[in-house]
Amino acid sequence: MSNEADRLFALSIDMLCIAGFDGYFKKLNPAWSQALGFTSEELTARPYLDFVHPEDRAATIAEATKLSGGIDTIHFENRYGCKDGSYKWLAWTAKQSVPEQLIFAIARDMTAQKHAEDEINRLNVALAERLAELEASNKGLEAFSYSVSHDLRAPLRSIDGFVRILVDEHAPQLDPGARRYLEIIAGSARTMGLLIDDLLKFSRLGRQPLRKVAIDTTELVRRILRQQLGAIEPRRVEVRLDELPGCQGDESLLEHVFTNLIGNATKYTRRVEVARIEIGCQSNDQGELVYYVKDNGAGFDMRYVDKLFGVFQRLHRADEFEGTGVGLALAQQIINRHGGRIWAEAAVGKGATFFFTLFGSSRPAMAA
Repeated sequence: MSNEADRLFALSIDMLCIAGFDGYFKKLNPAWSQALGFTSEELTARPYLDFVHPEDRAATIAEATKLSGGIDTIHFENRYGCKDGSYKWLAWTAKQSVPEQLIFAIARDMTAQKHAEDEINRLNVALAERLAELEASNKGLEAFSYSVSHDLRAPLRSIDGFVRILVDEHAPQLDPGARRYLEIIAGSARTMGLLIDDLLKFSRLGRQPLRKVAIDTTELVRRILRQQLGAIEPRRVEVRLDELPGCQGDESLLEHVFTNLIGNATKYTRRVEVARIEIGCQSNDQGELVYYVKDNGAGFDMRYVDKLFGVFQRLHRADEFEGTGVGLALAQQIINRHGGRIWAEAAVGKGATFFFTLFGSSRPAMAA
């Protein structure tokens, strides 16, 4: 039996030891040398406190005192020095034998676990700091939105009001040139109002919490098409709507995306004899649904595609096609928040196709 115990002692991957109440190791298994780099002779030649990290010595003495008083150690941690100058964290379990003045202990190397805990703590601190920054940023955005909504709208209302007074009360005294200037001023004020509206929308929707549900995408697009096609001037518009698979997402936000893309398709096909708009969906190798809106309109130069989704970035002149340059930036923001991607392919005079990815309605909804 003694031989079996000695064999288990020698082969154990745990660091087994017998220490005396005098503060010296009496016997150590090979796992100690493998962990710390010292030979058994080196470890038993000096008091074990010599190997303990200076910051842990007081706690180690207190734990050894409890053991010598007959109280077993259930769990205790300290750092032991290695031959290369580094330290390893050890977790101890120990029993005492007061009559023999001996301590029988098992130590386990938990250095990797400690490093992982330190990294988790570091990341938690960084996350808390980032959340605090985001909270401050959101408060700043709210203050900015309030300022934009109230402080910038007031002068616009004044400009619009004075233009109306001039037109209504002084029209006979105004020559054609003056009336044209007033029209330009009124139009610029309206454009600025639209920019403010879109900027506020961009700020608000970026902070709006996602409420993901299963969406009947086909019905959503049909509803948007009825609104869009009913509002445009009479012209030939051929729409092909495939049966679209359902998706997971915030319906109000995704309605903004489809409304913008379909609205762009109707706008940029205005100058073609027969406008063709196609709305469909494919699946890719990653299991994502790839929705697309395709048209045969003005298109754009792919050299400038990187500017397409920037706020206030436009690839067409205002006198060609109206717009503020916020819609696609907002669409990208919404799709990114859903964990998807959005991109476009086009050619000048040959139309454009906008793609974006989402997950299907069979995927479990996640809070965001």
